[in-house]
Amino acid sequence: MAKPVSKSKAKQKAKAKAKATTHKNTRNDKGSGKKLPVSGEEVMKRFEGKVVPVIKVDDAEHAVPLVKALLEGGIDIAEITFRTPCAGEAIRRASMVPGVFVGAGTVVDPKQVDVAVDAGANFVISPGFSDAVAARCKKRKILYIPGVITPTEVMTVTSKWGLKFLKFAPAGNFGGADTIKSYTSFFPDVKWMPTGGITEDNIGNYLKMPNVVASGGTWFVSDASIKKAAESGDWTALTEGARKAKTAADLAKMPA
Repeated sequence: MAKPVSKSKAKQKAKAKAKATTHKNTRNDKGSGKKLPVSGEEVMKRFEGKVVPVIKVDDAEHAVPLVKALLEGGIDIAEITFRTPCAGEAIRRASMVPGVFVGAGTVVDPKQVDVAVDAGANFVISPGFSDAVAARCKKRKILYIPGVITPTEVMTVTSKWGLKFLKFAPAGNFGGADTIKSYTSFFPDVKWMPTGGITEDNIGNYLKMPNVVASGGTWFVSDASIKKAAESGDWTALTEGARKAKTAADLAKMPA
């Protein structure tokens, strides 16, 4: 007959389990002991087949209720953009919400990379490509997803920096899904995250392609909808919008 586990041992096991799960969205630097963003491979796994909300936060106080509303609707990723002064603080607060995977968007300066990583971001996205931002991301060991459009830009970032997960934006202005589809034959090893002009109605055209990992979207996290929710304290509309966006993304991956 098995011996009963003492209360002290049970508490030790519980603490060990909690410690093991608390930092599941980060890894540790063996040299410094500091928390690091997760690996690029892990980011891509978390992105797979999903719609990534591209969010502008005007007040850091809104970050937590916003990502909680999205999470309730089934979306567990948030790209918080550096379009407002409070972006860093918003990332810090959002990254503390259990189950939410947070990254930084509209990063155009190396200093913003530092702010994002220190705040808990797990990925960095830019509207274009920057050597300086790429270098800082490499130094801080965080996945960099730059925006590109032309074949020359793709060749530059893949050959010079070895980046194979790229943002295509604004997708709606540059041929959309047809352009990404044509790039498959030129750049078979490149994976894409189209953003810009993506809607609930057309997201399936992107996500059904094998070279598209995820798609960015703003239609369900518009400035107006966030402002309205913040003023009223009722975030249910954001939850419902997230639920519909997730459903559209899920349907795109279902066999025809």
